Amino acid sequence: MNTYTFESSTKSKILITFVIGVLVLLLGIGLNAKGNKASDTHAHHSVAQDAGHDTGHTVVTEDAHHGHDKPVTLKSKLLANFYSLFLFGFYIALAALFFISAATIAWGGWHVQIQKIPLAMTKNIFVFLFILGLCFVFLKHDLFEWTHEYLYDKNSGSYDPILAFKRDYLNMPRFWAFFAIQVLAAGGMTYVWGKNMNNMDIKPSVKLFSQSRVLSATTIVLVAFVISTFATWDWSMSIQPHWYSTMWPWYTMASGAVTMFSIVILIVLHLKSKGLLPRVNENHMHDIGILMFAVSIFWTYLFFDQYMLIWYGNIPEETIFFVNRRKLDTYGIIFHLTIVVNFLLPLLILMTRKAKRTPKVLTVMAVIIILGHWMDFYLMVGPPLVPSGGFGLISVGALLIVGSLFTFVTLFSLSKVKDLESSTHPYVKESYNHHI
Repeated sequence: MNTYTFESSTKSKILITFVIGVLVLLLGIGLNAKGNKASDTHAHHSVAQDAGHDTGHTVVTEDAHHGHDKPVTLKSKLLANFYSLFLFGFYIALAALFFISAATIAWGGWHVQIQKIPLAMTKNIFVFLFILGLCFVFLKHDLFEWTHEYLYDKNSGSYDPILAFKRDYLNMPRFWAFFAIQVLAAGGMTYVWGKNMNNMDIKPSVKLFSQSRVLSATTIVLVAFVISTFATWDWSMSIQPHWYSTMWPWYTMASGAVTMFSIVILIVLHLKSKGLLPRVNENHMHDIGILMFAVSIFWTYLFFDQYMLIWYGNIPEETIFFVNRRKLDTYGIIFHLTIVVNFLLPLLILMTRKAKRTPKVLTVMAVIIILGHWMDFYLMVGPPLVPSGGFGLISVGALLIVGSLFTFVTLFSLSKVKDLESSTHPYVKESYNHHI
């Protein structure tokens, strides 16, 4: 048998996970409502105490700009958690598209038997582009400070000269034009890749293989220089528009890539438990483990490099990124935890050859890496939207909900593949005989 059956038992597990996510989300919302009531009571009490000795000063959060505070609401917490996961899902799928292209143009053979797994993951690009588009239509003012017109009115007390200087780029007509380009590029490449591999399964030919190499070159250029770069600037970095980083597209893509490899290993082990991919062995898993290890180290380099460039270049205006994330009473715990989870654990555990060839170790590390980069993506989005901290049960519920969606789309797409191990590919024998 060379096809995957999306069994009802697997669907039921995904549904149960989704329902648990909804319940955890509702619990988090309930606890948040109680916390808000308590804080409101405390705030009114403080105001009453201070009424007789007003100092004439207004206390605002460090993230406030131009004298106006940023309110922290349930809506902003929900938006920060779900939006970060929508970005997370998109970049995982985009990394899968990049991996297929990079392996193909490099004349890779070892990955042929498992290439349908990242191909199935790329179908999430359509889903998350649609969801992100809805966010941009209905929630753009909640996400992006630069969309507020009063910031550009010189007669307004909220006039922002920095954003006014950046307005040639940060404006909605340009934003939507680039979004359309990204949708066409990412969606188009995903569709063409699916069609190419499907045709290769049905009626393989040298011509189709040659076309796949042309597709690879085109996809790599589009992902690296068009989709990832501008999507990162527009959808992630511009949430904190007074700050910028030349490392941000690389950093975001590295986080998505190492998560993608972690998901691939989990699906490989799931398929093998069903008796599929019989010729995928410890050598293939070793290579995936190497990629999990290597990209974790690359992510760490980018993580440190952002700080190093700010310190070495003496750029004080960029320090707001770390200032808003290092405080232990807001995001400091998960900020420092990401270093442990995304760097130290992969370094210490995946360094040995035996670890990369042991399914249980790879499973545990894959789960740890996925959770670590979930926190990492939240740190990209959360602090500007919720300065006082918004990571908790709502975050866990959102992860289970969006994670269930991603898993369902991936496994459903995988079940539509005609030849799971790509047995008609010219390099499939190289994959069968792969040994390291």
